[in-house]
Amino acid sequence: MKLLAGLVAVAIGCGATVKAIQLVVTGDARTVRKRPPNIRPSSPDSTQILFIAFDGVSRDSLYELLRAGKLPNLRELVGGDNLAHAYLDETFLSNLPSTTMPAWVSAQSGHGAAEHGVPGNEYFIRERLEFACPAPVSFKDSAPTLSIYTDDYLNRLVAVPSVYEQIHLHDPEALIWVGMNHFFRGTDKLVMADRQAIAGALEGFIETQVEKLEGDTSRKLYENLDKAGIDAIASRLDDKTAIPDVITLYISGADLYAHVAEEGPDKARSTYLTEVIDPALGTLLQRLRERRALDNRWIIVSSDHGHTQIVKDTTHAISTKDDSAPGVLMKAGFRLRPFKRAVDKQAPFSAVLAYGGAMAYVYLADRSKCPTPESPCSWGEPPRYREDVLAAAEAFYTNNRDGALVPGMKGKLDMIFVREPRPVLEKDLPFEVYVGGGKSMPIDDYLRAHPHPNYVAVAERMKELAVGTHGERAGDILLLANNGNRDKPEDRYYFAEPYRSWHGSPSKGDSEIPLIVAHRGHRKQAIGAFVKPILGDKPFQRKITDIMMKLRKSPPR
Repeated sequence: MKLLAGLVAVAIGCGATVKAIQLVVTGDARTVRKRPPNIRPSSPDSTQILFIAFDGVSRDSLYELLRAGKLPNLRELVGGDNLAHAYLDETFLSNLPSTTMPAWVSAQSGHGAAEHGVPGNEYFIRERLEFACPAPVSFKDSAPTLSIYTDDYLNRLVAVPSVYEQIHLHDPEALIWVGMNHFFRGTDKLVMADRQAIAGALEGFIETQVEKLEGDTSRKLYENLDKAGIDAIASRLDDKTAIPDVITLYISGADLYAHVAEEGPDKARSTYLTEVIDPALGTLLQRLRERRALDNRWIIVSSDHGHTQIVKDTTHAISTKDDSAPGVLMKAGFRLRPFKRAVDKQAPFSAVLAYGGAMAYVYLADRSKCPTPESPCSWGEPPRYREDVLAAAEAFYTNNRDGALVPGMKGKLDMIFVREPRPVLEKDLPFEVYVGGGKSMPIDDYLRAHPHPNYVAVAERMKELAVGTHGERAGDILLLANNGNRDKPEDRYYFAEPYRSWHGSPSKGDSEIPLIVAHRGHRKQAIGAFVKPILGDKPFQRKITDIMMKLRKSPPR
């Protein structure tokens, strides 16, 4: 049964039409896993879990609203009783980059991007000459987003088992539903909002982008999407259905609206949580109570990233045109791959750019092996460090200071990261900060010399992004825009089309995300004692899988 991830298309602004949506959406639920024969319909004696996955919700704002009693249904879901049964962690951090696709894959696999192989919403797989783009940023193309649900596109890109596959390996009888999320491999059922809500949300986003809709009118369409997505789960919890042992419910609207809201991302998300999401959760709360499926269920609440307010114009949006980042590479002697999903495998490009909000990846070929303008490059081999990587890094570095190559890119970059390339099959080296003249410094050393008080755990999270089996997918050079390090929106830049808010930086605002673990039968202190050792000194997004697996195998008694 074919489905559409309208929420992803909306978030990234792809060019799909409502007509296209209606053509591909043929139903609202899909059986993903064929259950083994002769087993029970569920595993009711096992640990029951509800994972509520918010998109784009920051830790401080969610906790503030929850503690103030402004989210009564969510408050009741996590145990009520003045939050006495809910552990609210204050250390949890998003991936780098703090963007949707790598974040949720990490959360639902237990691995960083260098291992699971999905480092961004778009990225280049050099040995396959494949521009992977489950959520395109640098160009508009609805096909990749549609194929997440029609052809398991993202599921096939992930190189490690999902948490659902891990649960089923341990307990084949477990009944698992995923609602609205784009990574769902190994679940029993994928549950989607109805097609009208998805189509409406996408239509609203497209029209907002061309200034036909603003404010509450566009928000209403995202409201419909979230309400329908939550109701799609709740309505299936009827008396004739086995209650799922594990439910993941993905809620996208706060993020979708924050990207385009005129009032700014903080106000937009707070009002959306209180006025839209929490009332909609009341339906799920009621149905779980009716089925007596709440009292012995662990509740996990988290998010994938925060948001940073930006200026919606072509000056602050780093474009794909020659007078922007691509121009720097071309002036340095590189031939840039066109910004689209597929190009001829014999195309003679020697550089690839992939965009992702505050960050962009640069992939380079060994130009000595494709010296003429018509020569296709050998992308299965790494580039040369000095002649290719450092040459491009120096071009970005000097242009960032003086704008001599491309005036429009002067002063837009905060840091340029480089590392000596390794063959694809080898473990990759960590990135260092390029400081000019062919030299680089370890990230921690650079930040000690050049403090960025608003950045958090940069070196460790960059290591999880770039050092591993698939670390080369984060590029030979990584560009970090002046974004989360700047206090004023007018001083911030981003690799995307014009928006009012984006994310992806190492800043606290983009990186500090909520983690709530709750159970009505346990006190928050005991839950914290269970969770903290799992998080350890790396309280990163991938630990959600570790928490879920620990709960399934040996929960607190």
